[in-house]
Amino acid sequence: MAAIQYATAAAHETDPALLLRATEVTAETLQPSLMAGVAARWLIVDPKSLQAQRAAARAALALDKVDEAAAHYRVVLLNSPAGVDAEFADVETDLGSDENVFGAHQLADLLAAYFPTSPSALRIQGIAAMRADDPAAAVHSLSGALAIEASSSNEAKQTEHKELAQTLLRARIMAGDVEEPLRAAKTQLDADASPTNRFNYAALLMTAQRLPEATEQLEILSRDPESTAVALRLLGLLEFQQGHFEAASAKFRQLLNTGKFPDDAFYYLALMADRNGDPERALRFFSQVQNGENVVPALLRAATLLHKHGAPSAADELLDRLLEDEPQRAPEILTARARMYAQSSDLPKAFAVLEKGEMDYPDSVELRYARASVYEEQGLVTEAVRELTLVVKSRPNDPAALNALGFTLADHAKDLSRARKLIERAHAAAPKNPAILDSLGWVYFRQGRPVDALPFLKAAYSDDHDGDIAAHLGEVLWHLGQQDEAQRIWSEASALDADNQLLKSTRHRLTSVN
Repeated sequence: MAAIQYATAAAHETDPALLLRATEVTAETLQPSLMAGVAARWLIVDPKSLQAQRAAARAALALDKVDEAAAHYRVVLLNSPAGVDAEFADVETDLGSDENVFGAHQLADLLAAYFPTSPSALRIQGIAAMRADDPAAAVHSLSGALAIEASSSNEAKQTEHKELAQTLLRARIMAGDVEEPLRAAKTQLDADASPTNRFNYAALLMTAQRLPEATEQLEILSRDPESTAVALRLLGLLEFQQGHFEAASAKFRQLLNTGKFPDDAFYYLALMADRNGDPERALRFFSQVQNGENVVPALLRAATLLHKHGAPSAADELLDRLLEDEPQRAPEILTARARMYAQSSDLPKAFAVLEKGEMDYPDSVELRYARASVYEEQGLVTEAVRELTLVVKSRPNDPAALNALGFTLADHAKDLSRARKLIERAHAAAPKNPAILDSLGWVYFRQGRPVDALPFLKAAYSDDHDGDIAAHLGEVLWHLGQQDEAQRIWSEASALDADNQLLKSTRHRLTSVN
């Protein structure tokens, strides 16, 4: 209501202070369409306002209008009193905070084309490419940025240069060039066995999936009092990601004893208790996650557990409080609430939550995906495809939207030719994204081409041991006569994602027949 009232007032206002506040309110309340209207009005009132241009750019990016966002940012960059490279710092903040990682990648490409000799533009382009699962593009951009900045003697620039060089090594490994970056990092560590160099080497080993070697380096760091907490946190995460829950639990309990990263420790201890079928202990640990990025996921899972184990009113109260405390994550919270109701077969409540959510947040793609997902899970595939088709129409170049529609069509063997074209477009934009690789492999399998499907599914699973990906990979392996390998993949994934319904049903369907 505040956003609507500010936008209404701004339509007839000439005071820049009110127009600025109107853009702030519409941004804070997740109303990019209203924000775009206010920014357009502001530019009519004051065409030279760089604040108005930036507000218009942010709104356009949130709406996936990438060309429009680039045009506004270009005006800001060209006219900034601080200069192009200094202004890029604020642009980087905007791109890094926007959840539309693929749109941010496309936008960064356009800005780099506008400013091809700016190291800041190339750096942002490289980082955006990394976030959008395009490491080969990241290597190209980051290499260019480092080449331009190599001659700088400024101390701050040299520190930034080192950080960027480490990011480049990581991008090279992700793009398939593994050995030389690891040799370079090991050589640097041999020359100077500082904690920083050891962490850098361990991080690259983790990127290369050399987990035993990474663990060895982190164990060394854990014995250094100044590095103990960070090393234990990473060791716990490594053990957790491999399904070694007893070892992970021991590391996170050690981490709690250091007094550092308690929210991470409690969150992962809660997840493991949850997976071990101990909801009481899981709830106790989830309740102790107080700060950081895991607060919302912890409380959302806690609400689901309360609802599942006979305390629906407590679950609703928790979600109500969470909406008040985290208003900028409202679509995520509403999505979780709708799924909670759907999983307990209360579909009227689930759709009521989504309808109210879409009324309050009409620009939210997350809520549209949630509606499509609930439709699909209830067997209403036509309705799910309709929802996703509308998303693609509003965001025709968004790889996430293209992939969601393409996979849904492929999974239900509907218009496989169209499904493959959609997924191939998504893959071209994000060639290393595991969800898209999974979709591409799955559509090949649906088209009767399991041999062509296998490399894509293997690549997806090597990057993400998700239960759905494991189910697809196992089914293709089974179809190709590699039953033992399929069983190994399913067992490995089950240790990490034991409640995954697709994984369980796929394994049962294929093994029971034989």
